[in-house]
Amino acid sequence: MKPLLAAHLGPVGIWTSRLDYQPAAKTQEAAAELEQLGFGAIWLPEAAGREALTNAGVLLAGTRHIAVATGIANIYARGPMAMVAAENTLAEAYPDRFILGLGVSHAPLVEQFRDRRYEKPVSTMRAYLDAMDVAPYDAVPPASKPIRVLAALGPKMLQLAAERADGAHP
Repeated sequence: MKPLLAAHLGPVGIWTSRLDYQPAAKTQEAAAELEQLGFGAIWLPEAAGREALTNAGVLLAGTRHIAVATGIANIYARGPMAMVAAENTLAEAYPDRFILGLGVSHAPLVEQFRDRRYEKPVSTMRAYLDAMDVAPYDAVPPASKPIRVLAALGPKMLQLAAERADGAHP
């Protein structure tokens, strides 16, 4: 793990989908409690529940220090330009607290829930990152480069994460 990423995550974080089953105000209270308990990060999934980037914004707004990470934001759910806009918006509004975790998800989730054709994971992610790199963003930029990790279950995606991201989310 790169030192920059480790500094933002703290020694212990939590990954949960259970916050999707509570009203937004309750999730903010829970996030604030996790922050008070000393957790370094809250990781949020994206499948059939809340939209990951909006959900991250809700939790960031209800806390002061804890990092909030998407684990993962599905690249089939939004285009690269929208992903860059969300990444920069949250990184600017909550400096050094938002971590964008990107992933290709799994074929059944993509094809059945999103009605999209699932493509080769590594080449699809590489092309998506290429498009993110050139996407226009004309709003106030974040003070520092946003933190980005890739969901990586195999050696090729781990290699891509090493080349193009700040870390991997296994």
